[in-house]
Amino acid sequence: MFIYLNSSKLKIYFLSNFMFLLSLIFLLKFNFNLLWISISYIFGINFFSYMLILLIMWIFAIIFMILMKLKMLNLCLYLLLLLLINLLLNFTVMELLMFYFMFEMSLIFMFLLIIMWGLGQLRLIASYYFIFYTLFFSLPMLFILFMLIYQNNVSMMFMMEMMLLTLNKFMFIYLMMSFMVKIPMFMLHGWLLKAHVEAPVFGSMILAAILLKLGTYGFLRFNLILLNLMMIYNWMFMIISLVGSIYISLICLRQIDMKLLVAYSSIVHMSMLLISMSSLMMMGLMGSYLMMIAHGLCSSGLFYLVNICYSQTSSRLMLINKGMMNLMPSMTLMWFLLCSSNMSAPFSMNLVSEILLMISIIMWLNYLIIFMFILCLLSFLYSLYLFSYVQHGQLNFYLMNINNGKLIDYMVLMLHWLPLNLMIFKMFFL
Repeated sequence: MFIYLNSSKLKIYFLSNFMFLLSLIFLLKFNFNLLWISISYIFGINFFSYMLILLIMWIFAIIFMILMKLKMLNLCLYLLLLLLINLLLNFTVMELLMFYFMFEMSLIFMFLLIIMWGLGQLRLIASYYFIFYTLFFSLPMLFILFMLIYQNNVSMMFMMEMMLLTLNKFMFIYLMMSFMVKIPMFMLHGWLLKAHVEAPVFGSMILAAILLKLGTYGFLRFNLILLNLMMIYNWMFMIISLVGSIYISLICLRQIDMKLLVAYSSIVHMSMLLISMSSLMMMGLMGSYLMMIAHGLCSSGLFYLVNICYSQTSSRLMLINKGMMNLMPSMTLMWFLLCSSNMSAPFSMNLVSEILLMISIIMWLNYLIIFMFILCLLSFLYSLYLFSYVQHGQLNFYLMNINNGKLIDYMVLMLHWLPLNLMIFKMFFL
């Protein structure tokens, strides 16, 4: 038994250190002189997939650190490694059908993670929501991709970007909807809330940091491939996302469940990202690209913070978890740092990305400055509401046996916060 425990710990230490080392090597050695850096005929890395691959490596390195006391650890490690390979292939593949299969395969692994290690009694329902929402749009997507390949006799994405492709308008909207379910866009976001609430902490971290970025990456790719159609119908996606993000920000202000509040704030940030990406301006693309990285680090850290409170009090309700400053004073600093990053305070990457997003949206239509101002104000308010309600207020005295957190918790949170705030000083990838 002693040898088995040691071997499991060795596996986790090795995987975590290996992923950190790999991410640092990947960060230091890269060349952007070419649009696509081809690895083989169907695999390659380009400007937009570079930082997303780095984000995958970093988040998985953090996740491997927190798996020490998990049941069925070996099975979980196998599933996570398969998901890691699948996600890396998704961001490096250049062929259209291979991209589709990698895009859909991540569903299976996430479904198994929620079913087997989920926290609540409704995890089966949550995983069914997750599967059926995405499959409803994804299965016809295969037929549309076959049509694109058949009409143009080409299946490589970098070649399609150089051609002026056309498509039936209903097929185009349906194709874009299959990515918007994954982002998720307002009105298609029901699965995300259930999946986040029922998923384990590492499932929520993967879902928020990486799986939502599959939708944005696919949307960005097909923006460039079907640029003519996107220039006609982009207003529709922008208006729905803008109205939806303001509405969801107001919902955030009356949430009492911490995990649901963080999940709703993810939808707000992804809606802002979708608005700027639909503007089809270079500044908007840069802003949305930075928002992907910033949101991945910030929301993953917030989900881990919520899990620390949940593991101590067995509740996600703010009413029970208030007054935490008295019980966990050192953790209050981490709450402040990540909540301030979520509200786009300097020097977080969220600030730079939101400035670029707002400039691109205002350049597209001047009158939207009013809505963007309201949206930024509301995002500031619900982040402040989360921090102040949890940390301040009257203390629940039956929680007096809570400890101040473990060293690994602070390490995990700092590994989320440091790249989020230090990368602003070295934005060579722009």
